[in-house]
Amino acid sequence: MVFPLDQPSNEGNTGPNTIHHRYMTEDVPIGCKIYHDLGVQYGVPTPIIDSMIILAGAMHKKSFFEESRYNLAYLGIDNMSKEDLLLYLNEGVYKR
Repeated sequence: MVFPLDQPSNEGNTGPNTIHHRYMTEDVPIGCKIYHDLGVQYGVPTPIIDSMIILAGAMHKKSFFEESRYNLAYLGIDNMSKEDLLLYLNEGVYKR
């Protein structure tokens, strides 16, 4: 069966119902921020992710770009070349 995406549904996930939902308080300042930082490091524009970070920050009256402690340095992958990062992700070989 194909789920009809062009019709309202009362099945499945309803999504966040408050700005304090984890999608806003965890996924944006952690996950989206890391994707943004990866884009900056490797020269890949992330306009949609950036807009999500800006909107969630506006709802919480803060800048997740500045206030999130999660970044590539926190993960230990700052200043890795693209090749080194791929080697780490695919093979588990960590070069610093």
